[in-house]
Formats: sequence, structure tokens, C-alpha cells
Amino acid sequence: MEETIPMRKLLDTTMLVDFLHRRPQAKRVVEEMEEEGERPATTEVNAFELLVGAYDDGRVNRERFAHVQQLLQGLDVLDLDRAGAIHAAELLSGLTARGRAPGVLDVLVAGIALASGYETIVTNDEGFRRIPRVKVQTY
Repeated sequence: MEETIPMRKLLDTTMLVDFLHRRPQAKRVVEEMEEEGERPATTEVNAFELLVGAYDDGRVNRERFAHVQQLLQGLDVLDLDRAGAIHAAELLSGLTARGRAPGVLDVLVAGIALASGYETIVTNDEGFRRIPRVKVQTY
């Protein structure tokens, strides 16, 4: 009997913002991952995007900053390493050649995901659908 290997999922910024805002759909995704024994993960790029949201007019909103930091402590946060940069560069080059380039940050997230063995990105950002080799799970 062949054992099924669970699909590793990476949480994108839209998902994490919805989780911070206690949206039931986002909470359900995290609960399902934990029930399946998968530790939720994101990237430093997503951490950056969340942290930008913790500032107002160049000043830190201490409450939002603390919430973001607390959330990130409960996740595996993947770095952008050379392998991720290579994957992202290849993806962006191919998409640009076809006139379909999504945002650079989304491509960096996808590159990190692919280099780290994550097949699926959990997001409501439709831009990820243009990126080859990653699956998108909406919620």
C-alpha cells in the first residue's frame, strides 16, 4: 500500500491578514493544517508585507506590530536563499517574456516556496494563478 505524502502549503499575506482579522475561513485553513500534522509556514517576504501594515505614516503601531510578531512566532518563516532567488528569477523571466508578469513580491514568494518544497500557496491573491509550477488554494 502506497503512503500518501501530504501536500505542503505555504500561507500568503492575504491569508495571514485574514487570520489576524480572525476571519473564520482563514482560521479553518490553519486548523485543518494542524489537524493534518502540518506546521503552518510563510516566507520572510510575507513577513515584510505584514510588517509594513504595522506602520502608519512611518510610525509603528505598537499593537499591530505585536500582533504580527506573535503570529510570525507561530509559523515556520522561510528565508530567501540562493535557490529561492534562482527559482524566482526563472519564473519572472518566463512570465515577462510572455507578457504575464505578476508582482515581484509574489514571484519571490513562489520562488521560495518551490525551492523549499512547498507545492501550494494558500491565498486569495489571483496573481499567483499566473505563476507556473505552483498550485493555488483559495479559502
